[in-house]
Amino acid sequence: MTLRGALIDGRPRDLHVAERVLAGPAADALTVDLDGYALFPGLINAHDHLELNHYPRTKFRERYANAHDWGEDVNAHLDDEPFASLRALPLADRCFIGGLKNLLSGALTVVQHNPPHKCLFQRDFPVRVLHRYGWAHSLHFASDAEIVRSFKATPRGAPWFLHLAEGTDEIAASEYARLKALGCVDQRTVLIHGVGLSETDAVDVARRVRGLVVCPTTNAYLLGTGGLHDSARAFAAAGGTLALGSDSRLTADGDLLDEIRAAGIDPARAWASAARLLGMNETPFAPGTPADFIAYRADAGLADLGRAGLALIVRDGSPQIGDPALMAQFPHVQTIPALLDGQPKRVNLRLAQQIARCAIHEPGLEIDGEDN
Repeated sequence: MTLRGALIDGRPRDLHVAERVLAGPAADALTVDLDGYALFPGLINAHDHLELNHYPRTKFRERYANAHDWGEDVNAHLDDEPFASLRALPLADRCFIGGLKNLLSGALTVVQHNPPHKCLFQRDFPVRVLHRYGWAHSLHFASDAEIVRSFKATPRGAPWFLHLAEGTDEIAASEYARLKALGCVDQRTVLIHGVGLSETDAVDVARRVRGLVVCPTTNAYLLGTGGLHDSARAFAAAGGTLALGSDSRLTADGDLLDEIRAAGIDPARAWASAARLLGMNETPFAPGTPADFIAYRADAGLADLGRAGLALIVRDGSPQIGDPALMAQFPHVQTIPALLDGQPKRVNLRLAQQIARCAIHEPGLEIDGEDN
């Protein structure tokens, strides 16, 4: 396909794509008119728990001093409803809803902070999930031996993810020193949240680790810290690689677009930082990179849009969902009508069939199954 007339980095440019971005037009390529639209590479979500997005947003206190306490509260209620029934749903469906949440928000590459379930890497999973990584939950919910074992098992060059300093109390403030004493701080290490880091620790972290991922709406909901927290600002000012994650719907407002808006970070900057963190090509739309991108009206700002404001979402060169007028420009793609947060859309038939098979309903998405 040749995508013509769209703004890329603020200037009109033709983009040539198949499953990957091409250096030039293919023979007999379909031409799609995107005049009046801007293109942006698929967003990168650096932190999600993909199998937890079917849970309601949950807390049992107005504010927590440490997310460890929230975790203990949740664990104490797992056999209560609605958690007991939601836990019993098929793992593949739970993961699918997490993938669909990200797809609908334009986040086409996602980091899973939980086990690498096989279903996440199937060809028809809605988004691209980082495959080569290590992880441990936190210093509270994993033993020192488990953390060290996980860290050492992570190959050089691959990221290792850990929730750290997710709180405002002395325990959170002490966790970085404890992690260093375990020998688990180097260029594999990616810390999640980091709210409780002191300014001195934040600067030290910036010099030593691969990156820090923040989830502003989760931190606001649980800890009462809004926007980009002070530790993250100190980390970024010291030259650290700062990325954004959406966490899961257990604690977050919604999706990665909400996090970008809450953080007040320019989407291009957020994308470049996340690409660096994951070792991806940092040049948007470079030839040979996956043809994953979103389109939106050029007179709008991406940071101001919700998911229904995205006019087109394309993965591997294949339109997945978009405004009816744009989806009509891809006659080779079968689609059916849908509503996303009240806005008319057309959905790729293959994706719609997956949605129909899933035992879990995606809030705000209604598929018209009669039109095929």
